[in-house]
Amino acid sequence: MIQRRQTIFMLLTAVLSALLFFMPLASFNADGNAMRFTIFGIQNPIDTLVLSKSYTWPLIVLTVLMTILPLYTIFKYKKRELQVKMCHLNMLLNIVFIGVVFLYYDGDIQKVIAAVEGDSYQLDVAYFFGMAIPLVNLILEIFAIRGIKKDIELLKSVDRLR
Repeated sequence: MIQRRQTIFMLLTAVLSALLFFMPLASFNADGNAMRFTIFGIQNPIDTLVLSKSYTWPLIVLTVLMTILPLYTIFKYKKRELQVKMCHLNMLLNIVFIGVVFLYYDGDIQKVIAAVEGDSYQLDVAYFFGMAIPLVNLILEIFAIRGIKKDIELLKSVDRLR
């Protein structure tokens, strides 16, 4: 049954994850030099210059998986237990995405900006909606899991009546 409420939640999760390809995650001003951090690297939008493109493949792979997995989960509607497991996997991918950005790339951003600006620089960080997308996806996946579990309980109660 594709027309279920949890299908909408999983579809929204996929659409929001796909938006990460087009949205910056954060913006940095280092002594007046504006730079954006996307899943493709650190970019200077004024000069259309990509400063650090190395080591961003984990973010790209995670974003692709976070986009495809909910779409695949929608079409596994006959296997509800598998749907719950796949939703949990997508939640894990979102948590890993957040962890990778904050733990790994924060240090990389500091190194790139230090290389561009020198040792003395004032760093102003502004996070965009792109950083909130994995958190919103977590909430949507929780709602989807709750809906799937309600369907499982409903089918078990109908089986008892037969």
